[in-house]
Amino acid sequence: MENRLDAIAKIKWLAEHNRICQENGFKAVLASGPENLEGVMAQYRKTENFIVIDDTSDNRLFCGKPGWFTRSTITVWVLAATHYNDGEDHNEKMSLCRKVFKQFITRLLYEKQREMRKELVFLDVENVLYKELGRYSLNGATGLYFMLENEEPTDLTYKKDEWE
Repeated sequence: MENRLDAIAKIKWLAEHNRICQENGFKAVLASGPENLEGVMAQYRKTENFIVIDDTSDNRLFCGKPGWFTRSTITVWVLAATHYNDGEDHNEKMSLCRKVFKQFITRLLYEKQREMRKELVFLDVENVLYKELGRYSLNGATGLYFMLENEEPTDLTYKKDEWE
């Protein structure tokens, strides 16, 4: 499909162009799910703050009105390093992660509604699931993850010549 959303490129762009991300040294990296934060592990000695983009996605094929669609779920973590056993630092870093998240969503809303970006037409930014990580979820870090859903039309036209 033409003008299809490239979620990885879009989230990287947000991270690279957001002032709070720039000022706080957030680095955009890839990971294959929460159990494989390879992008963070490769950079953690020289980077404290991360935007982690899941390079896999959960998908669902469904019949909508009209036609068929593929719903893809895009997961992004906003993580910030914290000082061990420092509750005030933890709270400050969580607040920072919340600001980044809200600014990302604000930008996506702006681009979808005001600029009428074609690649964002099927992105659901009006209903975004996010979850803050507990104090003991990641040793030395805090943050949150959010999930965006994108629903794109899918052509399921039967083609007789594809079968014997």
